[in-house]
Amino acid sequence: MRGLPAVLVVVIALLAAAGHAQPPPTQEPPFQKQLPTPRQQYGPAQPEELTAIALSPDDFQRRNVITRGYLGLLPDNRWELSDGGARLLLIPVVELSETGLRSQTGHRIEVTGIIRVLPDHQGTCCPLCRPPRPMSVCDDPDLPALPDRQPDWPRGSITATGVVDIENYRSREPRRGVSTIQDALARPPESAGKSVRVVGRFRGANIYGDLPANTRRTEGDWVLQDGDRYVWVTGRPPKGKGFDLDPTNKADTSRWLEVEGKLEAVGDVAYLRASKVQLVARPAAPTEEKR
Repeated sequence: MRGLPAVLVVVIALLAAAGHAQPPPTQEPPFQKQLPTPRQQYGPAQPEELTAIALSPDDFQRRNVITRGYLGLLPDNRWELSDGGARLLLIPVVELSETGLRSQTGHRIEVTGIIRVLPDHQGTCCPLCRPPRPMSVCDDPDLPALPDRQPDWPRGSITATGVVDIENYRSREPRRGVSTIQDALARPPESAGKSVRVVGRFRGANIYGDLPANTRRTEGDWVLQDGDRYVWVTGRPPKGKGFDLDPTNKADTSRWLEVEGKLEAVGDVAYLRASKVQLVARPAAPTEEKR
């Protein structure tokens, strides 16, 4: 640098520093972690008897089930699902409203959830965390922590991801405005462009071959049975508040749904573009209604 003017030396030094400077970081959007659904992590929910689960909860450990019982409230604001001598501690996920559960206390309910055995004395998986993190959170990070079992508690628990009040189904009462597929299709001028409500049995994604496979319009279409008639339901999946049916699982075809939407017929095949889907109880048979 000897002999160079001082100003030129400064310019060269600045250019050299700029050459080694790192480009400014790009402003990338934050990564949104997609948490697995209970079905993805624990398998599709399978119907199980509460007695069988309560008798041997180890056989159902971390399984996704559908079961029924009566909702009760234990001391310290703990919930219990029971039926006779069969009992499970019910642990609601944060999305379930405590006010809604309290309104169902004493009612017979249907619960979808994950079975987990209560630990006697669980440790911590992060002793340096404040507060310490229970081992059950490490085992199932997407579920609420399990409490240590108390002497008067059952061994098994169900972490409820969905609750339906069976007593509010009112299956034996006629539902105003509910039609049948056959009746609606028999009156095309009246039904055209109008919304109808149909109660039927869920038949999955045509897993029983009720309708010709080539009449399915989209991958999300599923079948509803109404007596001896079948209809493709399109536009909405078979899920709603407190239920999420699997179109590929035959166990879910024991469920009944009420679907509201617009009905159309293409030849001998009916399509129902759903605007609303809700879970209902199986309607009473005609012989039962006469009693």
